[in-house]
Parts: sequence; structure tokens; C-alpha cells
Amino acid sequence: MKYKTLFIKIILLIFIFSNTILNVAKASKQVFIVLKVDNKIVTNINIEEEYKYLIALNPDLKNLKKKDAINIAKNSFLREKIKENELLKYYQLNQQNNKYLDQTFVSLYQKIGLKNEIEFQKYLSNFDLTVADVKKKLEIEILWNRLIYEKFNNQVEIDLEKIKKKISSNKIQKNYLLSEIHLDIAESKNIEKTYSLIKKSISEIGFKNTAIKYSKSDTSKLGGSIGWLSENQLSESILKEINKLNIGEITKPINIPGGFLILKIDKKENKEISVNLDEELNKRVTQEKNRQLNQLSLIYYNKIKFITKIDEK
Repeated sequence: MKYKTLFIKIILLIFIFSNTILNVAKASKQVFIVLKVDNKIVTNINIEEEYKYLIALNPDLKNLKKKDAINIAKNSFLREKIKENELLKYYQLNQQNNKYLDQTFVSLYQKIGLKNEIEFQKYLSNFDLTVADVKKKLEIEILWNRLIYEKFNNQVEIDLEKIKKKISSNKIQKNYLLSEIHLDIAESKNIEKTYSLIKKSISEIGFKNTAIKYSKSDTSKLGGSIGWLSENQLSESILKEINKLNIGEITKPINIPGGFLILKIDKKENKEISVNLDEELNKRVTQEKNRQLNQLSLIYYNKIKFITKIDEK
């Protein structure tokens, strides 16, 4: 009985000691307010979690100075919070049973070279993230795109004859693997200075990290990567600029609605094509709609940001 009582006391002491260590560790991680977005608090913990998310999507972010990377995470989280606040006026969030959300989720982990959700879950655990964390972020982007479509779809203008002409006139098609840096109206006021800063940044930290740092497009989270586009998917003004470039070079700032675009050619190829006119026409119409809606999305976001009360601490 004596030994049993002693054993219980030892276990209690170990338990108390362990809890003390844990409490001290937790206390050492100070929580403080970084931003207020329309009086909603954003803490350093939110920014740290965003930093981990961005690194999970684009490990190149680790090559930046921690201070710069945290600032990128702050801007990324701010952009998400502004969108979320606007979405709450129209939709209910956290609706996980969504077929398109699941498809987008699969596409995301495949882009970073993972085969299935189990692999992705394991990968995310390295960054103290969960599948639920990622799906919440994807849901915001999906609902934002839905909102933009519902608001502006009737403003999209499609020139069917022009698209048909471009389809039928080519048998050898040029394709480009492109990355982008999207600049908004505020930065376009001194575009030459901004362009010089971007070129300097590219020479120091590479295009991907520069896109993460400067681009206002959601592609910034993946280092600005757009993917493969054919020449028929590009506007004449953009095609004119990229045809001047060799692989690895960047365009000068291209004026687009809502700001400027800087493009980089990662790869290019010529491809012989046999076209089903109806299928190709539907595909091109969808792509042109998406291009215009993306531009309208940026304009709408900048408008909301302008009227949002943002207090930096």
C-alpha cells in the first residue's frame, strides 16, 4: 500500500510538471493584433498560418527573408479576409459538401505533385495544416468566382466571328507556358518605377518569389504560374508582346483593365492541330469569358478594398 501511494504521487508530480512545461511553451508564443479589417481582428497567429499555407503551395517562398515572407502572408491573408467579408453578405460559408470544391481540391494537390488526399494530408501535417484548412480557403475562392460571375456575366462581350476566324486560320498552333505578375491601379500610377523594382527583384530572388511578393492575382500563391495557353487564347496586344521574347524573358507592363500585366515565357512549342470547330469554339468562348471575368474580379476587389476599413497595428 505504501509503494502504491508513492507511485501515485510520482505520477501526479510528472503530470503537473508536464502541464507546467506546456503552459510555459504556450505562454512564450505571444498573440498580438496585426490588423483590423472592418473591426475584425487579425492576429500574428493568422499570419503565421497563412505563411505556412503559402510555403506548402510554393516552397520557393522559403528562399525569401522571413520578414519579407511574413509581409507577403499578411497581404495574402488581408486579400482573403476582404473577400470573405464581402461573400458573407451573399452566401453561407463552410458548406463542405460541394462537388466543385472537391474537384478544385484534387486539382490543387496534383499541381504540387501529390497523388491522392492521403498523401496531401501527410504533406500538410509538415506545416501544421489540415485538409479542412485548405478547403476553407478554396471555398472562399470558389464562392468569390461565383459572385463575380453572378454580378458581371452580362457585361462580358464575345466576338464570335473573330474567334471563328482565329480557329480556322491556323493548322500549326503556337503554345506558351506562361507565368504572370498582375499589378493593380495603385501601382500603375508609377509603373516605370514599379517595373524597375520588379526586374531587380527577379534578378535577386527569381520570378516565382517576385510574383508571390508583388502580384495581386490569385496565381501569386503558385509563383504566378498560369499554365499552357495557345496563341488563340491570347489577346492581340498580349500576343504581340510575348512574340518578342525568348524563353525565360519577361514582357514590359501590358495595360489591361484594372492595372498592368507582366508575363514570363517558361516554355513554348508549335503544335499541329486538327480542329473540331464546334468544340474548339465552345472552348475558346469559355476561355475568353474567364479572361474578362478575371479582369472584372480584380477591378471589383480593388473597389471593395478601397471602402474597407483597414487598421494596421
